[in-house]
Amino acid sequence: MEEWVARDPIPRLARYILDNNIATDEELKEIERNIIRELEEAVRFAEESPYPEETSAVEDIYTDLVEEGRVR
Repeated sequence: MEEWVARDPIPRLARYILDNNIATDEELKEIERNIIRELEEAVRFAEESPYPEETSAVEDIYTDLVEEGRVR
């Protein structure tokens, strides 16, 4: 598990940004706070929204478009 944690791209990118003076630690923390806030708002919106009609589950999942020389 430690190997995968060490390969996690988010902390690696944060380290790169800090090491190359692209942003400060405080700027990265502000970005993270904004992301968390936006995710919380999206979850709240989803939880407060009515469930869609069951029939909408199969809307817009097929196409008649020709792609790469064949019909899907």
